[in-house]
Amino acid sequence: MTYLKNNRLEQVDKLKYLGIIIDSKFKFNEHIQYITDKCPKLINPLGKSARITWGLSHEALKIIYNGAILPQLLYAAPVWIDSMKKEYNKAKYTTVQRLVGLRIAKAYRTISHEALCIKTGIPPINIKVEEAVALYNITKGRIIQR
Repeated sequence: MTYLKNNRLEQVDKLKYLGIIIDSKFKFNEHIQYITDKCPKLINPLGKSARITWGLSHEALKIIYNGAILPQLLYAAPVWIDSMKKEYNKAKYTTVQRLVGLRIAKAYRTISHEALCIKTGIPPINIKVEEAVALYNITKGRIIQR
C-alpha cells in the first residue's frame, strides 16, 4: 500500500495522458485499440452521405480523411511507433483506413486494400505512420535509421 498525505494511492494498469493511453508495459496496444474503435464512429456517418451515385464527392471525402481521421490515427506516432511492428496492431490501422477508402472510392468491399490504396491515391497507413515519425525526427534534428 502506498499513501500520500494519509490517502491511499490506487495502482492502475493504464493511464490516459495527453490523449495517449499508456499501459504499465509501454506496449500501447490499448491506445491503438482505443483509436481504432474511435475512428469508425467518424467514418460510418460518411457512408450515409457518400453513396455510389450521389452525395459527397471523392475529393471531399479525401479532404475529410486527411483533415479529421488521419490526424487522429497519427497522433503521437513517435511514441507508439514500435507497437506497429506487431501485425495485429498494423491490421487494426489497416482496417480503419480500408473503411474510409471504401467510402472515398465508392467501391465494393471485395476490393483488396492494396488496390483500394492505389484507386484512392492514399498511401498505406503503415507508410504514413513511418513518414510522420520521420518528419518528427527531422524537425527535432534526430537521424534515426529504421
